[in-house]
Amino acid sequence: MDTLLDLVDQAVVVCDASGVVRWCNSPTGVYFPGLRPGMTPDRAAAGPLGQAVIASAARFDAEFLGRRLTGRRSTVQDCSVWLVSDETGVRRCRAELRAERFRAAFLSEASRRLGASLHHGRTARSVVELAVPTLADAALLVLPPRGGHADWHRCAAPGAAVESGALPASSLERMPQLGRALAGLSPRPAPCRPGMLGALGGAAPPDPGRGGESLVTALPGSGAPAGALVLVRSAGAGGRRRPAADVALVCDFAFRAGMALSTAALYAQQAHTAAVLQSGLDPAPLPEAPGVRLGAAYRPAPDALGFGGDFYQVEPARDGGGGVEFALGDVCGKGVEAAVLTGHVRQSLRTLALVEPRPLRVLDVLNQSLLEADSGRFTSLVMGAARPGAQGTLDVVLAGGGHLPPLVLRHGGIVEAVDVGGMLVGALPGAEFGQAGVRLARDELILLYSDGVTEARGGPTGAEEYGAERLAHDLAGCAGMPAGAVAERIDLRVAEWLAGRAHDDIAVLALQSSPPSPGPSGAAGALR
Repeated sequence: MDTLLDLVDQAVVVCDASGVVRWCNSPTGVYFPGLRPGMTPDRAAAGPLGQAVIASAARFDAEFLGRRLTGRRSTVQDCSVWLVSDETGVRRCRAELRAERFRAAFLSEASRRLGASLHHGRTARSVVELAVPTLADAALLVLPPRGGHADWHRCAAPGAAVESGALPASSLERMPQLGRALAGLSPRPAPCRPGMLGALGGAAPPDPGRGGESLVTALPGSGAPAGALVLVRSAGAGGRRRPAADVALVCDFAFRAGMALSTAALYAQQAHTAAVLQSGLDPAPLPEAPGVRLGAAYRPAPDALGFGGDFYQVEPARDGGGGVEFALGDVCGKGVEAAVLTGHVRQSLRTLALVEPRPLRVLDVLNQSLLEADSGRFTSLVMGAARPGAQGTLDVVLAGGGHLPPLVLRHGGIVEAVDVGGMLVGALPGAEFGQAGVRLARDELILLYSDGVTEARGGPTGAEEYGAERLAHDLAGCAGMPAGAVAERIDLRVAEWLAGRAHDDIAVLALQSSPPSPGPSGAAGALR
């Protein structure tokens, strides 16, 4: 029996009724080197076991000689039998498992919050909010310097509001660790000497004090650091040094923070680029011209970043005779690629209008220009001029290149299609283009539109096209309305038909005869 009990991984200690050790197995000498049969366990020889025997306790759980020991007492006849186990490895594994679960939960929450916004400022604030208090008692994020200064965000204490500001880029030279992290020369967290944080002036986080620590770590981005994070851990209670920061956790968090900041910065750049492009591609405000009322509507495709392939432009006639010159077109494709071609076509039309008054010749030159660009893209286009005539009429001259026929709204709600004809612009060399003329009586109107109107899919099934017949019917119901209201009405009817579904770019332009009313200057501006 002695031999068998020596094989178990627990210490077995048998004490008589007076507390004297009568027998113990071999592991007892490992856990309690000073304990022998015939001895009365005391705190010196048996540590927690001796304390439990003296106190007549049934269990104990305590540290002794670098081991975590747990014991429980059983009674056999008049003897107490203590079974003592070494829980050191089990407790260490459990602690490591809890720590790993905590790290995984923290990094998961960090990824969720950092990925929740593409706004660079909000992402930067989230970085320091997440770092405190899990990684540090205070955190400072310094972004790469631009224009002689570096923006910063700081959380000075757990629960404190995030502060932000800017510091001179020259101050980074007084803190080498921060400068190296921002330059990408220090990929691992680097400690700072006490007092160095003062070089950051008003941006400096609270000094960690004696026994504390400060770490600077780079936040990796796309090709260059997205910033540098300063983590400050103050001393524990009584000035004792706190456990060192989990470097692996800091590095994992830094990677996620850097990628989120880099993505937000890239998105901000793209949004700025899109805004600049959109400002140059948005239709210009409709001009005022005696004798002409104008109305327009423009709705880019939802996935077109605010600009697309449909366009219209209207400018006062350059010969001084009154009226306007106009164009409405639809380039193939949508999104950025279509927007580039739209810009090319619109600029070409403006330039050609300065030297060539004949619309058919303008289409010929534009066709050749698009073919020489060798982009494989083309456009449908209808353009022309509208000039006031006698007795309040409006004479409209049209030239077309493969575009949908404009619709004329006559008195009494009669709608007529104008077949301008012509071939697509930029599709074939030597393309032939059509022309037509229309005279509008007072308050009559001509409507130009893109195929985003007629091809809008919606209705009860969501798959039926709005179509030319429905457009003509809805236009007929606009008799007597001014041009601006007509354009808005058609745009609204198409939007109702779509009911929130995806659609192509939509452009509508209405021109209406409107004789000038007498006034102080002898003429009145056009209504839109």
